[in-house]
Amino acid sequence: MGTAGLLRERDLRALASVIEDGLRDDPGEAMPWAVLERLRELIPCRHVAFSELNFLEKQPITLQHVEEAGKRTIACGFTTKQQFPYPQYWIHRGQFGPNRYIQRTGDMVSVLRWSDFYSPAALKNAPYYAEYLRPMGDLHALIVPLPAEPGRRRQLSLDRDSGPDFDENDRIILQLLRPHLHEVYLDAERRRHGTAHLSRRELEVLRLVAQGYSNVDIGRILFISVATVRKHMEHIFDRTGVRTRSAAAALALPSDLRPLPARRPELRAKESRGIGSV
Repeated sequence: MGTAGLLRERDLRALASVIEDGLRDDPGEAMPWAVLERLRELIPCRHVAFSELNFLEKQPITLQHVEEAGKRTIACGFTTKQQFPYPQYWIHRGQFGPNRYIQRTGDMVSVLRWSDFYSPAALKNAPYYAEYLRPMGDLHALIVPLPAEPGRRRQLSLDRDSGPDFDENDRIILQLLRPHLHEVYLDAERRRHGTAHLSRRELEVLRLVAQGYSNVDIGRILFISVATVRKHMEHIFDRTGVRTRSAAAALALPSDLRPLPARRPELRAKESRGIGSV
């Protein structure tokens, strides 16, 4: 059975509302609140959270969550006590099944459940769960990894403290939403930095511009005409208010989201045959 066959029509409408409301909502300090609230309506659970961690410095950056009765909480930066809830926190977190899987495989696409890695009895005995998660009362969780800079981990998580585990339908919904949730986060980042709102295609063009590609190269990579590339650049200039390619990239791409420098020119022909989007 296809993916669409597993979803009800109201699920599909709700999928669209998560993204649309997230793009319309105030960007806030992390993920727009509307995303967390709509996800909790879409997939009933006790708690939906967005978190970002710096694993290199062993420091939480942001924890944002919405709970039952619409309760909202956000913490940006943590006290020393909160950074280290117990002495082996970071070791146990890295050894926890879903985290160990992501670290070992580099898989930042799959939506994961605790039950993919542990039986109920094994979960209770996992050090990270026993020391840190169990006091919160959660029995089931879904984890949605989002792309992040090297050394950082960014994700959404949905938790239940009672009732049945999340099912395959829940996983499929989040799997479909995952790339769009990342786009909502990037859009919020641009708005927090005071940059112009650009379409997904315009951002693809601009990222290639920032890598030093010419209009001809960009057309080949994205399978569009040079005239279309020029039209996208005109829109970018109009929306950013600048008139040079480098200034547009500097203004519209937050520094921590800008791509690495382009490969050598002699490799561009090979890339153009294998890249459909950025």
